Amino acid sequence: MDLNFLNTILNTHSVSGFENEMREEFLNYTKEFVDSTYIDKMGNVYAAIGSGDNSKKYMIEAHMDEIGFQVVYIDDDGYIYIRANGGVDVHCVPGSQVCIITPSGERVNGIIGKTPVHLLNSEERNKCVEISSLWIDTGLCKNQVVNKVSIGNPVAIVPNVLYLSEHVISSKSLDNKIGVFIISQVLKRLSGVSQKSFEVHGVATVQEEVGHRGAYVCECKVCPDLTISLDMDFATDVPNCQKSKYGEIALGHGVVIHRSIDNDIPMTYALEELAKRLNIRHQVSARNRPVGGTNTFILQQSQGGNRTISLGIPCRYMHTPVELCDLNDVEAAVELIYHIVVSFE
Repeated sequence: MDLNFLNTILNTHSVSGFENEMREEFLNYTKEFVDSTYIDKMGNVYAAIGSGDNSKKYMIEAHMDEIGFQVVYIDDDGYIYIRANGGVDVHCVPGSQVCIITPSGERVNGIIGKTPVHLLNSEERNKCVEISSLWIDTGLCKNQVVNKVSIGNPVAIVPNVLYLSEHVISSKSLDNKIGVFIISQVLKRLSGVSQKSFEVHGVATVQEEVGHRGAYVCECKVCPDLTISLDMDFATDVPNCQKSKYGEIALGHGVVIHRSIDNDIPMTYALEELAKRLNIRHQVSARNRPVGGTNTFILQQSQGGNRTISLGIPCRYMHTPVELCDLNDVEAAVELIYHIVVSFE
């Protein structure tokens, strides 16, 4: 796997609705080995490979947007107030290092501040923090702030990639840049197949974190025979996580095959058999969709219905600045998807 590309995209910002940095990196990387690339009006980016004659057509989808914030107000002292853009875990927001991205592409660094704990009474200390009570401190005076920052500018957590071991990685926005990375590696591997009796469209979609908006568009454009949707999945190998309720999903145990109503159930059994035959590490989940919905249910229902498969990468600390996953699970996903295409032609 090309971890240089993974590191590159983890150092981009792609707050929902402002995915241009990530889109350009995916486009520039994949165009070197795919047959065509294009961007739709919504901002989804497509990289296609293979013949379009009577080939079986696949779409591999992953959203490229990340949770973040937008500027809503600048006060007389130059402090910046924000709202959440996506399902931000507010408990992890105070003390975060962030950057504000201006229309010119300039990045204004800051930290998210709050009233010091020493100055709070006992009732305030035990109260859940609200984002509206927090602010960004850039260290700049009011005039400097308003000359750089404007209402609506996206705000992202600063890049913070950290390899805890050779294969365990922590970073903001692993959800779902890992999924986009997997697409790129599958396409790169498929490009080396000499006789391509398949057509594969890799799609990095926008605005999943704010309502699965990009997914509504891409399925109608590609009209595939089978859609494979990639996203992070909740690892339950952490303290106080009820396995009897959420299933047993662990880092390092392989790609997650979802067996739920969002998926073509016979295909999930076929994938499990394929994984077993090829000794690809995998796990099976039957968790219901409301616990962390993905694009799959939108893709499934577009244009009268589609065959869909949802695959997950186990992730700890979802929607925090320190998401954690195992690259062995990522490699298992690449291996399984590659063999889906070349085995199920």
